[in-house]
Amino acid sequence: MHPDIPTPAGVNHRLFVFEGDMGPLSNSSGHVGLSVASDISRWAGRSPSTLAWDFAALALAVVGADRLVNRALTSADGWTREIELSVSVSDPTRWTALKPEVEALLSFLTGDFWSLTFIEGGYHPAPPKQIVASRPETCVALLSGGLDSLIGAINMETAAVDRPIYVSNRVRGDVAKQEMFASRINAGGRLLSLNADPRAATRQPEISQRPRSLVFIAFAVLAATVLDKYRDGATVDLHTPENGFISLNVPLTTLRRGSLSTRTTHPHFIDMLQRLLIQLGLKVTLRNTYQLKTKGEMMLECADQSLLEALAPYSMSCGRAGRSYRHCGRCLPCLVRRASFVKWKGRLDADRTDYIHPKAGFEVHGRINNDFHQKAFAEYDDVMQALTALNFVERHGSRAWTGAAITETVFGADAVACRDVADRGLGEIGNFLELTGLK
Repeated sequence: MHPDIPTPAGVNHRLFVFEGDMGPLSNSSGHVGLSVASDISRWAGRSPSTLAWDFAALALAVVGADRLVNRALTSADGWTREIELSVSVSDPTRWTALKPEVEALLSFLTGDFWSLTFIEGGYHPAPPKQIVASRPETCVALLSGGLDSLIGAINMETAAVDRPIYVSNRVRGDVAKQEMFASRINAGGRLLSLNADPRAATRQPEISQRPRSLVFIAFAVLAATVLDKYRDGATVDLHTPENGFISLNVPLTTLRRGSLSTRTTHPHFIDMLQRLLIQLGLKVTLRNTYQLKTKGEMMLECADQSLLEALAPYSMSCGRAGRSYRHCGRCLPCLVRRASFVKWKGRLDADRTDYIHPKAGFEVHGRINNDFHQKAFAEYDDVMQALTALNFVERHGSRAWTGAAITETVFGADAVACRDVADRGLGEIGNFLELTGLK
C-alpha cells in the first residue's frame, strides 16, 4: 500500500505500510504499521479477512497522513487541514461507493476535510508459517493500559460469560502495563499487541493524533476475523470500554472546541463506524457497556474490588504524559481520573497514582482572579476551564452547559441519559475540586 500525500509545497511523501510490501525505506520516506502483518500472523496463526486488511490499510494510512501533515503549518486556522489520500484496497469499486461515508467519518473524527481515492493493490499476506487449528475466543476487547479498559477486562473475566481476545495498541510506556494487566486477569495468552508506529518524513510532525482510535479499532477488527466464531458466520462483539463523560466529552467551555476535544469513542463516531462495517460486510458489532457510566461509577461497580485496588494506580489516563510516562495531574483526563478515585473511596488519599503535579493546580493559594498571570493560566488551563464549567452550571443549569453537544437530533431517545451522565461526570470533578479547597 502506498498512499501519496501532497503537501502545500507540492512535495509527495510516500508512506510504506505493512512489512515488506513496498521494499526498503529511504531517508525521504515515512512509514506506518511495518510490523502489523508479521505480528498478527505470528500471534494468531491465521490470516485475517481481506476486508479487514483493507480497513486496517485505511486506518493506518489515515494515521500516517495525520502524522505527516502539521496543522500549524498547513491550515489557515491552525487546525483544519485538507488532505488528499490514495489507499490501495482489494476491491476499489466497493470502497469508492462508500467514499462519502468514509470521508464524513474521518472529518468528524479529526476535524479535517478528507478527499480519498481507492486504488487497486490491496494487501494479501502470505499464510502464517504455523497454522493454528482453532481460535475459540468469543469476542474482542480493547486493553489500552487505561483505567476504563482495565475495569472492562476485570469485569469480563469475572463474569466469565465470554472469552475475549484483548487487543492493545503497543505504545512505548504502556506495553508493560498492558502485559501486566493481562497477566493479572489470567488472560496473558489472549493479548494481541500491535503497533502502528507512525513515522513521518518531516521534522515537524503533527502531534494531536486525533485518528488514533480508528487504528486501534482496526487492529481489533483484524483479530475478530481470525476467530472460529467469525469464520462460522456469526457476528463478533468488539468491546470499547470508555466512561460516558469522556466518551461524550462535552466541551467544558467554548475554548475547548477543536483541538482540545477528542472524539475517540464518541457515540456518533461509533454509530458512523458501525454503519461502515456493516456496509463493508464485516460482521463486527461495536459495544461500549459503560456509555452511561461515569469513571467513578465504573470504579464503584467493578466486579473485583481488591484487584482493582491493586492495579488501578498503574493504569494510564493522562492526556499530556509525553516521554515521562507519568500523569501530569492537571489535564482534563487526570482531573476525571482523580475525581473518580474520590467517588470510589470518598477521600483524596485513596489515589496512589504518581502525579507530576500532585496538587493539580490548587497549590496556587487563594482564589484565582483576574490577576492570575498568563503563564499560570496556560499551565492550569484545564483546571480553570473545569471551574468555569462548574460555575456556569451553577448559574444556568446543566442543560445550558451540554447545549448543542447533546441533542435529540444526533442522540435520539438517548439524549436525556447522555446529558445525565455528562452532568454526573462534571459533578464528580466538582466534588474533587471542593475537597482540594479550590472550588
